Amino acid sequence: MKIGKKPEINLRIILGIVFLSTIMILSSSCKKPEKFTGPKEKVTIGVGSPALAMPIIIAQEKGFYSDEGLEVTLKRYPSGQKAMEAMFAEDVDIATVADTPIVLNSFIRNNFIVFATFVYSYDENKVLGRKDRGVSTPSDLKGKRIGIAERTSSDFFAHVYLTEHLIDPSAVKLVDFTPTDLPGALEDGRVDAIVIFEPHAYKAMKALPGRVVRLPRSDLYRLSFNLAAMRSYAKGHPGLLKKILKAVDRGIMFIKQNKKESIAVISRGLNLDENIFVRDDLVYELSLYHTLLTTFEDEARWAITNRFTDKRKVPNYLDYLYLDAMKDVKPDAVTITKEVQTR
Repeated sequence: MKIGKKPEINLRIILGIVFLSTIMILSSSCKKPEKFTGPKEKVTIGVGSPALAMPIIIAQEKGFYSDEGLEVTLKRYPSGQKAMEAMFAEDVDIATVADTPIVLNSFIRNNFIVFATFVYSYDENKVLGRKDRGVSTPSDLKGKRIGIAERTSSDFFAHVYLTEHLIDPSAVKLVDFTPTDLPGALEDGRVDAIVIFEPHAYKAMKALPGRVVRLPRSDLYRLSFNLAAMRSYAKGHPGLLKKILKAVDRGIMFIKQNKKESIAVISRGLNLDENIFVRDDLVYELSLYHTLLTTFEDEARWAITNRFTDKRKVPNYLDYLYLDAMKDVKPDAVTITKEVQTR
């Protein structure tokens, strides 16, 4: 009997050691980094959409940038396109921007780079119609005036949505508004429908309860929100970009572990309705996946076809990606290999 019991005792001991080792590893990985005590590097980030940019804002509110030795100033803009324009004007050092402005600007200049994606969504842009204007289904959009925000993801998604539902873009009238003006344009009847991203979609639906219908969503377009910088800035501040990513990654982890608190913090800080941030479609994670290149190329072909540029060739978007910072901070989340980059 004694001989038979020994393996059982040894197994328990082994399992106990494994359990304790696992706890110690997890505890050490969750330790908060030591606070930086030296002089802090100053950096200004242009923030477009508050919901998409939640990790950027949470990292500021929770002191994660400071822990990395950074003094960060956040500047708010109505869209990622405007944040990018501020970066070009040297009003900010880094911009949060969706894929469409990146592509459209790539036809104009090559002095900027993208160094990370930090969130994506298949449901960021929404198509909203006025029921009293006869818009209840996608086919009802024919012959209607549709408000969009030109040179943003709203613009690209409008064409994706019309194509998906077999509507020739020439069969509708696309009208350009600033993102902040689109809810009002729908409310006072200047347009029959709008294609708009959050938080403006939420505001439009709230302004006309019962009179606005949200048309079926589409899964054909995955919007990404990215961190961009001027090429010269990235070259001169490689360590700073890594610190930004480390702080943003902590912001992402905080949101995943403390979603309600994160929503409360950001809604108070920005004086916005908490319901704007109660969403299940946003996937927060640092990455530089090869799918980003595919999206860029698809949008570039769309821009060429619709004559948004006089260029006839799709740019090489490998030249617009800066991989070093992500490779150092989150190497497993970079699927663009060195061999592909130099091809």
